Amino acid sequence: MATADPIHARCDAADTLVAADEALARLQIAAGGTMPGMLAVPALLALVRQVRVSGLAQARPIVAMDGDCAIAFHAQATPDDDGIALVLRDWRRAAAPDDGLPAFDAAALWHHLAQGHVLLDEQQRVITADLAAADLAELAADLAGSTGRHWALSPALSLGQGRIETARLHWRLLDDMVVDVAGSARRWRVRLLPRVGSGFDLLLLPETILALPADPLRGAEPAMAGADAPLPPWTGFLGRDLAPALRQPISRIIANAETIRSRLAGPLADAYGNYAADIAEAGRHLLGLVEDLADLDAVEAPGFAPAPDHIDLADCARRAAGILSVRARERGIALTLPEEACHAPAIGEFRRVLQVLLNLLSNAIRYTPAHATVTLACGVEGATAWIAVEDRGEGLTAAQAARVFEKFERLGRSGDGGSGLGLYISRRLARAMAGDLTVSSTPGEGARFVLTLPADLASAGIVNAR
Repeated sequence: MATADPIHARCDAADTLVAADEALARLQIAAGGTMPGMLAVPALLALVRQVRVSGLAQARPIVAMDGDCAIAFHAQATPDDDGIALVLRDWRRAAAPDDGLPAFDAAALWHHLAQGHVLLDEQQRVITADLAAADLAELAADLAGSTGRHWALSPALSLGQGRIETARLHWRLLDDMVVDVAGSARRWRVRLLPRVGSGFDLLLLPETILALPADPLRGAEPAMAGADAPLPPWTGFLGRDLAPALRQPISRIIANAETIRSRLAGPLADAYGNYAADIAEAGRHLLGLVEDLADLDAVEAPGFAPAPDHIDLADCARRAAGILSVRARERGIALTLPEEACHAPAIGEFRRVLQVLLNLLSNAIRYTPAHATVTLACGVEGATAWIAVEDRGEGLTAAQAARVFEKFERLGRSGDGGSGLGLYISRRLARAMAGDLTVSSTPGEGARFVLTLPADLASAGIVNAR
């Protein structure tokens, strides 16, 4: 039975369906939910969450199951104060799937499995980007400063077709393309999903998970056999062999658990949804530990030496903040950045400096109370360039500050999801680049971490700013 009139509903900030016209209310109950209660229609829930993350209205066709009957409709979700307003049109019965399984929206599944999401305008120009995967950091840094440019013109992307005039291609010719991303050992598949009204969602899904190439920063092996004590047989094993072997199965566990948790394949008892959420969170923790161990293996390898680059610490600060801006907004934390006129030229490897800043900023966001401020400042003093990340957390005692850079040190925080390696690795990286990483803190007043590097004195226009 078709419904000609629009169906209206509203979800609050916790994805609870707090109001709904009769047709959707009946479907909510049939899908195993309650009124009011957590939105129980999987594809509709995926749409609501996507709108909340992007902050932009979106619409898509949806098929849901009402018992043995498939219901099809067109859903539009719009941010509304602290909730999401829903308008459903063209409500009708649809043919049930031939295999007897509940139908789900493929686009919603892609949204959940994607490790990168870029909002584009109608000309495929970048509006904003949220790239979660660690090996998309270089692309995230480039897109953060390329608003208004066609996404395919990013120098961090290799389309495998030479430098074609991508800006003139119809979006269907770019959809489903496999690309290489600078800094990533994996290949990525691009999905372009038109948004109702105008613009596109660009999703990056990992196509393959490959063994990482040899790290050029490891340096050569000792030139003379026997000149030094032989290296242990496990040297390089974590980063070269173990980490690549573990990434694929752990990533699959996370993806499958998220698919179950989000109920994309149909209704699921809350208890099982919670189990799936626990599995996904444990998988992320394990994957983060694997990445930290691989970095640890690299920085402790004999001959490790980052490649020096001419960088600007102020620009690095803005790029790191752009990558983590969504996480900060989710906690209501404001990021105070160096002014546009501020520059701090330095010598250091860009991707390693960005890695250190992302670690410091992630910690600051994690330990700063909600609705507070995290400050990034930088400058040049004599032959030293510096950048500071200052939080408003609980702070550290003198004893804690003396231990915070030790390996596997977590200061008694057993439930924060950290490995206790991030700050140790960050200091090793800083010192390998002829700099240092220090902390000053007062209990109850937050902590201030300062990364110092050799200043790029040869660069013109140095501006000392703090």
